[in-house]
Amino acid sequence: MDPITPGKFDNVYYQNLQQGRGLFKSDQALFTDPRSKPTVNLWASNGQLYNQAFVNSMIKLGRVGVKTGRDGNIRSNCETLN
Repeated sequence: MDPITPGKFDNVYYQNLQQGRGLFKSDQALFTDPRSKPTVNLWASNGQLYNQAFVNSMIKLGRVGVKTGRDGNIRSNCETLN
């Protein structure tokens, strides 16, 4: 999602948001929303910190149980249920 350094894993995505160059409105909203703007600024200014946060999040995501076989659930309609 970073047209400046597309073949590199870095924090330029967040630097782009600071400069108003988010690819999608939902991306740019990360910078304009006061709840996430401090995180965007932090990760834009510190690539090493961003990399560590990414590693930590991947470790946590790896702990999510994946349901398979008869325990799994495949939906043909993914609309939210009220």
